[in-house]
Formats: sequence, structure tokens, C-alpha cells
Amino acid sequence: MKKIICIFLFCSAAYTSQCQFIDTLQSAIEKKGKFIFSFNSRDSYIGTSYASIFGYMAGVCFGDKFTIGGGFNSLASPVYATHYINGNTVRAELSLDYLSYFVEYSINLTSHWELDIPVFIGVGSSSYQYTLDNTVINEHSKVILPLEPQVQVDYNFNKYWGLSTQVGYRLMLVNSSFFSNNINSITYSVGVSLSPLEIYAGLFPRTKLAKIIENDF
Repeated sequence: MKKIICIFLFCSAAYTSQCQFIDTLQSAIEKKGKFIFSFNSRDSYIGTSYASIFGYMAGVCFGDKFTIGGGFNSLASPVYATHYINGNTVRAELSLDYLSYFVEYSINLTSHWELDIPVFIGVGSSSYQYTLDNTVINEHSKVILPLEPQVQVDYNFNKYWGLSTQVGYRLMLVNSSFFSNNINSITYSVGVSLSPLEIYAGLFPRTKLAKIIENDF
């Protein structure tokens, strides 16, 4: 009997939490949206090699709760693999670029602390580049589809800047076996977060762009 009661209470709590989340999400979407733009850098590994991914994102935030948008990401640190071409050993450098689309749910824990839960899915290409007989060669070009769920905690001093820490995971949905080293990896970052649009509006408050930034649409 106790087990039945516990299962019933657990299911009731889960159903109530789901309903509350849906109500909060619907309420946020019904509010006016606000443009956002940011740069980000994520540390990770490809095999045993350190791999930094640099990107920028733009989107629309509704009610400071729900954000949708997209961006561009690129491998910003050198990652090499050894290839054997016609009896020659060459050092090939990995190229990795992709567009990403994301949804993000934000929870304001306090007036300064914020918890963000974004999920990114991307599409792009990768290839290896090497030099042989004074000729630069690109080969093994493949389509990539990375999935990157993340959790991010921010401490915002004001609307212009703050501190941020993030942890997530990069999972390559297709062609993961193409890479000489394992492409799937934990991603993480710690640093300063800036709001370029808010900074611009603060520096040039009388411009048309500043008015668009400060006023929800």
C-alpha cells in the first residue's frame, strides 16, 4: 500500500511540475520578445587534443524565460591527425564549422543568479587539410550534425556584464566514425559574460538601434 501511495505522489508531483512548466512557457511566449546577441567560447576535447569552439549567437528572448535563435560555430584551436598518403606520413589539420539552432529556458534564482538550460543542434561540415609536395589538399569532407545540451549558471552584476560557468556535452549524430579521434566530448567554460547590444544601447542611447534594443517588439 505504501508503494502505491509513493508512486501516486511521485506521478502527481511530476504531472504538476510539467503543467507548471508548460504554463510558464506559454506565459513567456505570449510576452513581447527582445533581441539578444552574444559571443561564446567552449572548451572540449577531440580525442586527447584540446579543442576550443568559438561561436556567436543571435535570437529572441520572450519574458526573460524562453529564448530561440541560431548562430555559427568554428573550431578555434589546432587539432591534428596523422594520415598515410601513398607511403607518405602527413600531419593533417581538422577543420570544423557549423551553424547551430537553439532553444533555451532560463530560471531567475535571485536578482543576480540565473540558471540557463540551452539545447543546440547544428549542421555543418568538417574536413582534413594537409600539405603534400607543396600543395594544400582538403579531403574527407563530411556533413556533421552535432547535438549539444548544456547547463549554464550566471551571476549578473547588471544588465551589461556578469560571470558565467557552463558544462555540457557534444554528441555527433552522424559521421562520428569519420574522425581519427573521438569527437564526442564534455564541453565547459568559465569566464566573463557580456551583453553587446545592451552595452551599445547604454553608450549610444539616442540612436535608432538603441531604441530598438531597449524596447521590446
